[in-house]
Amino acid sequence: MNHRHFKQILLANNIVPTRYSETKIALQLVRQKEKFILEDSAKALTHNKKIVPIGKHYTVAQYFEEIKNITNQYYWLYIQISQFEAFLRTFVNHRMVKAYGTQWHLDPVMADLKDFQTSEIRKTLKPSQALNSISFGTLELVFLNGSRFGNIFEAFIKKEKILAADGKPKYGNKQQIKGLFSIIRNARNDICHHRRIGESIKSNPKYSKQRMSKSDVVNVLNDLKTLLSYDDRFDVQAIQLEYKKI
Repeated sequence: MNHRHFKQILLANNIVPTRYSETKIALQLVRQKEKFILEDSAKALTHNKKIVPIGKHYTVAQYFEEIKNITNQYYWLYIQISQFEAFLRTFVNHRMVKAYGTQWHLDPVMADLKDFQTSEIRKTLKPSQALNSISFGTLELVFLNGSRFGNIFEAFIKKEKILAADGKPKYGNKQQIKGLFSIIRNARNDICHHRRIGESIKSNPKYSKQRMSKSDVVNVLNDLKTLLSYDDRFDVQAIQLEYKKI
């Protein structure tokens, strides 16, 4: 980042350094910190009615505090998604072992996925090792593609636990569940690739016309957990990142 980003992110949001030393540290900040966190922190600062400007401006110290808060929130969400992903890998493996045996990753039922046809996968003795070597996107396809969903996984989805206003299951078909996975996958990629949450959610037309917020993603993740009987008692409830003293 450069001075242009400094003006866009700080000065445009009424965050004004009071000393040259603060200007230097703020410039270093916008060079080094993820832009989506910098921008979201500025919005959080200016929209928080409890934070009062000092001398008509927000200080760099106030901004740093919001950056810590926003960073905590985003990395907490990444941990939540990671914990769900770990659960899903185990869930998929257990169901597939029961249906196709301990070498299911080599079974013809996996012929639709190229990742399972590579020499590395075919040399793997345990299906759990094969699952741990694929991306979240491919894991999603193991769950949703072909006859596997209807024959293996659909019976374990607790559709009756989430009802719409008319009393019918809110997620009554595979396409709706696929939409939930699409949101989680893209949110996960957003965080990993330093993009704002929802910036790349375009694979499902239902969500392509709106920018998903962090709370939207959390709600979707909670719905997926409910549908798959995920036990959230072991989830990390909060994290607290700290920076060096400035």
